[in-house]
Amino acid sequence: MTEVATYTTTDNQRVTIYYDLDNYSDPREWDNLGTMVCWHGRYDLGDEQPKISPSEYLEDLPEGTVTLPLYLYDHGSITMNTSGFSCPWDSRQVGFIYATPEDIAKGGADPELTLEILKGEVETYDQYLRGDIYGYVVEKGEACDHGDTHWERMDSCWGYFGDEGIEQIKSEWPEVA
Repeated sequence: MTEVATYTTTDNQRVTIYYDLDNYSDPREWDNLGTMVCWHGRYDLGDEQPKISPSEYLEDLPEGTVTLPLYLYDHGSITMNTSGFSCPWDSRQVGFIYATPEDIAKGGADPELTLEILKGEVETYDQYLRGDIYGYVVEKGEACDHGDTHWERMDSCWGYFGDEGIEQIKSEWPEVA
């Protein structure tokens, strides 16, 4: 495990935040509003990898479907967004994410809110692709007769995505100021 930060809580416990390299699931397996469709020769990205062209796929979507493009930057590692990247050599559009009118109605969202939800799904998927996922271990220290501190694991939790995840951990286990 690769350590990100260690600090002491207000209850005199030690919290260590780690990169979560093993315990997380692909967020595309979650209950998402959108469907992510991608065409890439080396990676199976998103929810679907159709055999037909993107234009043919788009033609089959119902009227009123909300779509956003998906761009991938691939240079040693990969990252994805809906706005594109400035590098013309290592980035390109690889697909799109969409929500049909039926999806939107089930989700209880209007088209504008749908765009924000889809952007959030892409952001979470990008954090997954980049390994921007964290977990924590909480330990309580006890001094022994020799003056050494021995740490006993009290709690742990994994699967916190992005900077918001780190902030959530710190809100659950407040740091001594």
